[in-house]
Amino acid sequence: MSGTLIMKEVAETVLDLRFVAATVLCVVLIPLGMYVSREDYEQRWTAYQREHETYRQRHGTPEPPVTGREEAQGFRPPSILSIFASGLDPFLPDKMITSYTGLFRTVKEPGIDNPQSLLFGKADLLFNITFIVSLMALIFTFSAVSGERERGTLRLMIANAVPRSRILLSKVVGRYVALLAPFLISILIAVLILEVSPDVSIGSPQVWPALLVILAATLLFLLGMVCLGVCISTFTRHSMGSIVLLFLVWAMFLFGVPKISPMLAETLYPVESGSVIDFTKRMTKDEIEREFQRTERETIDVRYKAELEAVLGERKEAISARQIIELQSSGREVTFDDPKINDRLRELAAKYAPEKAQLVKDCQTHIAAELKRIEEDYQNKRTVQFIAAMNLARLSPVSCYTYVISGLCATGVTEPDNFVANARRFQGQVEQAFYEKTIWRLGRLQGFAKEFDRYKPPAFPDMVYHYPNLKEAMQVHWADLLLLGVFDVLFFSLAFMRFNRYDVR
Repeated sequence: MSGTLIMKEVAETVLDLRFVAATVLCVVLIPLGMYVSREDYEQRWTAYQREHETYRQRHGTPEPPVTGREEAQGFRPPSILSIFASGLDPFLPDKMITSYTGLFRTVKEPGIDNPQSLLFGKADLLFNITFIVSLMALIFTFSAVSGERERGTLRLMIANAVPRSRILLSKVVGRYVALLAPFLISILIAVLILEVSPDVSIGSPQVWPALLVILAATLLFLLGMVCLGVCISTFTRHSMGSIVLLFLVWAMFLFGVPKISPMLAETLYPVESGSVIDFTKRMTKDEIEREFQRTERETIDVRYKAELEAVLGERKEAISARQIIELQSSGREVTFDDPKINDRLRELAAKYAPEKAQLVKDCQTHIAAELKRIEEDYQNKRTVQFIAAMNLARLSPVSCYTYVISGLCATGVTEPDNFVANARRFQGQVEQAFYEKTIWRLGRLQGFAKEFDRYKPPAFPDMVYHYPNLKEAMQVHWADLLLLGVFDVLFFSLAFMRFNRYDVR
């Protein structure tokens, strides 16, 4: 009996004109979107390789003589999985630039190759499923119950003692199977299109495990859309009312909840912008440096100047002790005709050098601690706002599905933080290889190499960008995948309760 009911639902769906239109849309849009995404990835990959090679040839090694203020560049390669979901990829920085201060900056190239694709959205796999296939699922199911009531067939089935639970289950399974047929055919064509690419291999360990999880999440999401359509159909007595109510719910899930959630989170948990935080860091750094410079003048330089004046007073030189201090602070060695005075000056400089070095070290430690405190405070506030926005958006199955797919493709909401983590790691590598080998003096614009020849500096290291693997991505988005299953059960349970009380007359 169940098999007969399921075949009845499949036959009714397949023989309807809606199935033909849906099949054409799937077979055309999904492979076409995959082809465009593949071409876009290949172009971005080629551009990344060209820019990285050009940088390595021209700026990979600092220009001698080294000043200590040289900048290294790290480039973000395009994620190979972005062919399935571009997500935030068009808006993420292309590279980061290090700084001797530890405050790296990010760069986004201003040029837009195809502005219309950003204006209207890229038709990648995520877009086609959330907009096209989900709408197809609702079109297949909006009249599942109300339409049969209008035709009178629902009353006949119940009059023949067919259990309502079996009827409802057959409608869900039958229409779900009918929906999967054109979808899986289009996916197969899209995979073949990807396989002919020289830069994308479906069999690579970076692609096929993630693709399997993407397909599993997609099947779960589409089942939820079918259950939602059947559920809405049990709330109305006419097909026209079903389709109106269904489009209202679909629009709320697709547009309303995801777009309102960030605004509500920003209202509930306001956070300063990143540019304001960067400005605060610079102001804090400058203030700390001025404070330590004042400390150096009021403590070390006062005693050093007194001893210098005593030495210079013996010969009554024209140059003042203050001028000598300034010249020595800039890295120049002051010499006189008298070797004895030169020896005395070197002795004095050696005497106060440890104190000055310790003061510089204390200054750098204080700056690092203050910048870390500001950054941690900012990140904590952003985390609260971020979690609030995500939790509100998870009231929609579309948001949960988008979080899962974009997260697996390394183009989701966590990728900006991942870019910052990669940038910090690269900044640390450059500091260890270059900046830490340069001596700095408070208030000066030039450093001095202490572990390498400033005219033969070492090459900057390359930035090795780490995208989260499948396990790391699932650790972040397992809750969204679980919620997709919860929505399936919720929609079916609600449909079951409504259908048991549905008036078939």
